[in-house]
Amino acid sequence: MSQEQLARPDETDQVELPSYPFPFADHSLELPEEYDRLRERSPVARVHMPYGGDAFVPTRYNEIGQAFANPRCGAILASDGDVPRLEAGKVTGVEDSEAGAIFSVSDARHNKLRRVVAPAFTVQAANKLRPRATEVTHELIDAMERSGPPADLFEDYALQVPMTVLCEMLGVPRAQEHLYRESARIMISTTASTEEKQAQGMKLAQYLTPIIQQARQNPGDNVLGLLIRAHEQGDEVMKESEMYGFAMALIGAGFETVSTTFTNSAFILLQRPDLIEQLRARLDSPEQWANAVEEILRITPIGQGRPRITREPVQLGETTLPAGEVVFLVPHAANYDPAVFPEAREIRFDRELKPIMSFGRGIHACLGQQIARMELQVLWHTLLKRLPNVHLAVAPSEVPWRADEGLTFGPAHLPVAW
Repeated sequence: MSQEQLARPDETDQVELPSYPFPFADHSLELPEEYDRLRERSPVARVHMPYGGDAFVPTRYNEIGQAFANPRCGAILASDGDVPRLEAGKVTGVEDSEAGAIFSVSDARHNKLRRVVAPAFTVQAANKLRPRATEVTHELIDAMERSGPPADLFEDYALQVPMTVLCEMLGVPRAQEHLYRESARIMISTTASTEEKQAQGMKLAQYLTPIIQQARQNPGDNVLGLLIRAHEQGDEVMKESEMYGFAMALIGAGFETVSTTFTNSAFILLQRPDLIEQLRARLDSPEQWANAVEEILRITPIGQGRPRITREPVQLGETTLPAGEVVFLVPHAANYDPAVFPEAREIRFDRELKPIMSFGRGIHACLGQQIARMELQVLWHTLLKRLPNVHLAVAPSEVPWRADEGLTFGPAHLPVAW
């Protein structure tokens, strides 16, 4: 079957399509071989989704990058209806809700909003937060040592650092951690209904209202202060719903991806003492350490991809997708493309990396990627400096695993000793 035929759904109705997401083996984060097979025979593959019908999954670095960067591959909106998706509920909330506002604007508006908040997410901003993140990691290791092994590297360590950074960035109290975590859980759930997600969004908005009202009296030097000052310049800069929506998006997802990435990477690497030794040898070289953490990002899967929808016909490699098709962009598929990363399944900390796709690309690339990089660098650096003999406290097959009900996956807890 040619790629041109593949892109016309009416001609493939009788073909048995692979089901997406492609399953990982039990208690494994090794990339399914289905990605390798599809790169060879069908690099922009039509697949059957759990809800809403069929979508397309590119499996090569170049095609995934093209789709990420192409403004005609837009974010999915509530008005797109019952689209192919992973979630039981809609991909986004109602478009006039506060929670969904920032995700439901035109690309031009999206770009303008990103420019407003971008100063809080630069490399310089991340480095300004680095000392506090480092301080927190040492406090957490102190607590782990006092309690003695085993410790849960997820609950006792990985979750706390991005949560602290997030609260300091927004100027919100840590006391409501349970609300933040529940918001993140609902946001990435594949089983929660649209109504449940909207209700959680309203709960979070109600909690934020008095905090924002108080911050308006004296905007701080943080993201919340930046949002307030932008809103006060008028709706043409930032509407109130956009201010709330952005703050809620950070709270809902700002720590989930980092804590999951660290925990998943630790599950992979702590099974390889040789790799841990290689990491320790790079701790005192900032350049080598940054490159090693980039390789950790490259090889660590945490989720099943990001949906886009073609607003006009889109050319991906040799495949032309018509308007209205959903495309799932899977960063780990790109990161494991051997045409770009030779011996892609090998973990090599001295690899000369091309830009990884973990944070996406183009106008919708992850705004917080420099913050995430900093947090992962600090999490690994402090762990290996303080606990050089850290290792799994149970066999990999005994590590508790997350239930299959969210957009991210991996260990639910990670017992370690030292």
